Amino acid sequence: MSENKSLNDIGPTGEFPEGKLNPDDAGELKFAIGSHNDLVVIDFNTPVTWLALPPETAREMASHLIRHADDIEK
Repeated sequence: MSENKSLNDIGPTGEFPEGKLNPDDAGELKFAIGSHNDLVVIDFNTPVTWLALPPETAREMASHLIRHADDIEK
């Protein structure tokens, strides 16, 4: 997960750091969280059907989402 990345830095990596979860697993996906026009934006740079995150990463994502929402509301 990253902020202010170029589109070349986000998207599928072809890696499976948590192992392949099922036959549909496309592997690791780098994404960016930011804001645009008073909206919180999550940019995957590719179509995404589902997303699985370890607890620490899920908490980090939630923190980034909340921070951007708070910044918009200031």
